[in-house]
Amino acid sequence: MLRDEPLRRHMTDTGYVLYDYEKWSIYALTAITVLLLSALSLNVLDIPNPLTDFVTEYYVDPILDESGGDAGYNETNTITYAVVLALFVAALSAWLRILDIDPSEATILALLPYVFWAALGEVIEDSDLFDITMAPLFVSPSIHFQTALWVIIAGSIGYHVRGYSSSVEEREKNRILESLSMIAIFSQFLIYGHSISVSDVGSGVDLTMFAVIGISATFLPIFFRESTSEFTHVQKSVYFVGCGGVLVFFGALVSFATTLPDDKLTLWPLVIVLGIPILICYLMFTSGIESSRKLSERGFVAGILPEGMSESDYEDLVSDDKLLIEENRKKAVLAYPVVFLAVSGQVMDGLATWIGIDYFGYEEKHLLSARIIEEFGNTFGFTLIKAGLGLIIWWFFAFANFEHKQQHLRLLVGLMILVVGMAPGLRGVARLVIGQ
Repeated sequence: MLRDEPLRRHMTDTGYVLYDYEKWSIYALTAITVLLLSALSLNVLDIPNPLTDFVTEYYVDPILDESGGDAGYNETNTITYAVVLALFVAALSAWLRILDIDPSEATILALLPYVFWAALGEVIEDSDLFDITMAPLFVSPSIHFQTALWVIIAGSIGYHVRGYSSSVEEREKNRILESLSMIAIFSQFLIYGHSISVSDVGSGVDLTMFAVIGISATFLPIFFRESTSEFTHVQKSVYFVGCGGVLVFFGALVSFATTLPDDKLTLWPLVIVLGIPILICYLMFTSGIESSRKLSERGFVAGILPEGMSESDYEDLVSDDKLLIEENRKKAVLAYPVVFLAVSGQVMDGLATWIGIDYFGYEEKHLLSARIIEEFGNTFGFTLIKAGLGLIIWWFFAFANFEHKQQHLRLLVGLMILVVGMAPGLRGVARLVIGQ
C-alpha cells in the first residue's frame, strides 16, 4: 500500500536539498543577472562595449518603445524571456520549498489576483494614464518583475506573522496580518494614484471614482476575513494585497471610462471572452470533483507521489491504492484549479485575439502568435490552436507524476501556463471594452 508503510526521514530527503536542475537554474539566473548589471554599469560609466550595445538594442530599447505605443518584441528577447521564465520556475520551486510555503491548490487561488493586477496595469499603461516614469514598468518584462515584487511584499507579511510565537493568539495574528495588508494596499493606491494624477492623460480625468474605489479597497481584508479562514497566513496576505491592488487599478479604469464617449465603450466582448472560460472552469470542476474527493479521502492528489517515492518506484508498485489513483486521476485533475484555470486561460487568450483582430482591427504583436495566425490565414484557427493547447495541458497534468518534493514545481508550472494565457486574454478584452 502507498500510505501504510511509514517512510524514514533522512537528511537527503529534506526540502533543503536541491535537485540538479534547480542548482543549474539558480546558477544560470545568477549569470544572467551579472551580465545584465555589467551591461548597465558600463553604460552608466559611458564605456563603449558590445555587451551594452546588445542589451540596449534587443532588450532596453524595445521596452521603452513599447511604453511609447510600439510593439516591443523581437526573436531574441522573446526566446530570452521564455528561457528566463522557465529558469525562474525551476529556481523558485526550490526557494518556496525551503521556505515551507504551502504547495496546495489554495496557493494558486491566492496568486490568481496578480494575473488580473498585471493585466489591468498594462491596460492603464496602454491608455497613457501613467506618467513617463511609471509607464516603462508596466510593459514586458518589467511588469513581471513588478508583479513578483508585490507578491514578495505581500508574502513577507504572512511569513512574518506566521513566525510569531505560540503565545500570540491566532485571532491577534490575523488582525496584525490584516492591518499590514491594508497598509500595502493603500501604498499601491498612493504610488500609482500619484503617477496617474500627474500624467498628461490622467491629469485631465475626473479621479473621483478612482479615489472612492481605491480607498475602499484598503478595507478589503476585513470583508474577506471569513472567506479566507482556511488559507494559511502567507496565502491570506498574498490574496488580500493582490485583490486590493486589482480594485485600485479597476478604479482607475472606471474613472478613465467615464471620460469616453458611449461609442467607445463596448461590453459584448466581456460576455464571450470571460463567459466561455468561466463556463469551462465550471464544467471541468463539476466533472472532476467526485474523483478528486475519492483520492482526497485517501490522502492522495493526482500527479503527486507520496513522500519518499520516486517515479520508478511508483511504476513498479502493485497495490490497491495505485489502482484507485489510476482509475480516478484523469477526471480528478479536472477539479484542480492549477488545471482548469490554466486551460481556461488559454481559451480566453484565443477568444480575445480572435475578436480583437477580426472585429476591432487589432494586430497581434507576439511573434509566435502572429506566425500561427499567418500560417492559418485567419485568427479563428489560432483560437482552435489555443483550445487544443488546453487539451494538452489537461493531458500533461493527468499523466505526469511529481515527486513529493516537486509539489512547488507542479504549482509553478501550472501558474506559468496560466499567466501566459490568461494575462494577455484579460488585457486584450479590457482594451476592447474601453477602445484602446
